[in-house]
Amino acid sequence: MKILIALTIVLMFAWAKFDLAYGLEQPRAGSAGFPAAAAVQAPEAQGVDLSSIMTLLREEMRPKTVSSAAVLPSRAIFGKDDRQELFSVPDRWREIGRSLAGKVSVDHITDRGSSWELHGDPLSAKECPGNRFADQITVPSCTGFLVKPDLLVTAAHCIKAQEDCDNFKWVFEYALASQSDKNYTKVGADRVYQCKKIVARNYQNFGDIDYAILQLDRPVEGRKPLKLALNSQPAVGTGLVNIGNSNGLPLKFKDSAPILHIKPSGQAFDSEMDTFGGDSGSPVFDSATGEVLGITSSGHADHFHDGASNCRQLKVCQPGDKCNLSVASGIWNLKSEPALGAN
Repeated sequence: MKILIALTIVLMFAWAKFDLAYGLEQPRAGSAGFPAAAAVQAPEAQGVDLSSIMTLLREEMRPKTVSSAAVLPSRAIFGKDDRQELFSVPDRWREIGRSLAGKVSVDHITDRGSSWELHGDPLSAKECPGNRFADQITVPSCTGFLVKPDLLVTAAHCIKAQEDCDNFKWVFEYALASQSDKNYTKVGADRVYQCKKIVARNYQNFGDIDYAILQLDRPVEGRKPLKLALNSQPAVGTGLVNIGNSNGLPLKFKDSAPILHIKPSGQAFDSEMDTFGGDSGSPVFDSATGEVLGITSSGHADHFHDGASNCRQLKVCQPGDKCNLSVASGIWNLKSEPALGAN
């Protein structure tokens, strides 16, 4: 539109200059039905000259370069959507998944006595129709994982103050037991815990260091603390696995995403893991050893508004799209935390 307007002004300007330069008959100023001579030269009278118009045209026609961080999401689907239900993966990973907990607002969980019930909207209320997992109920806003019988680790940006401890429950193994499971929002009391206090919290370098250690209201029984790779950084190319409450959904398993870079800070790494909001705080594992290498941390919007359908659509990154990557804060950043002791 700006280009069209500018071109119109240029033509008007050129026509006026042509008339004046070559002595074409001009209507007398003030003659009925004709503008005054000053009006014919309106572009000059308004302080617009050919130089400024050409500058505008060059700016409009110049290729736009926009910061990738502003428009390219790092939490997204990279190529094929690799997310799988926890019940469908090997037993080794199903067992590990039992030690993961979702952060659930007290407004979205109800005490039924011997059990609790989670309630929220189906994914279809948040995304375009027809997307995967559309009928599943979305509840957790972050994920955490057990590192000691009464200690949970999550991302620092997921829990900032004692108020967050007081207003959220941590629900272990919010996951489907089978494809036909209709009762996954009903959980036993032994799976629901309260954050008693924040033992440690560290957020630095725009999330390269991003962890919080929480003490739960009681020790967790029947679930194993995860093993942490505290003593060394992984190598580029190391195969990864992530399990988390992707988009607030029941736990999802993702793999096929090796480490692409160790961040320049030496505090984080990135990959093309299919992570979303809700995965924040979830563990990123070495696919070979099962040890935790990192904590899912930074990312931009994982959806975009689909104007044609007037709904939120998943961002899918294809080769060559140059999407930002999914970033995990290195678990080695916790090495000096006294609360962890020997792991």
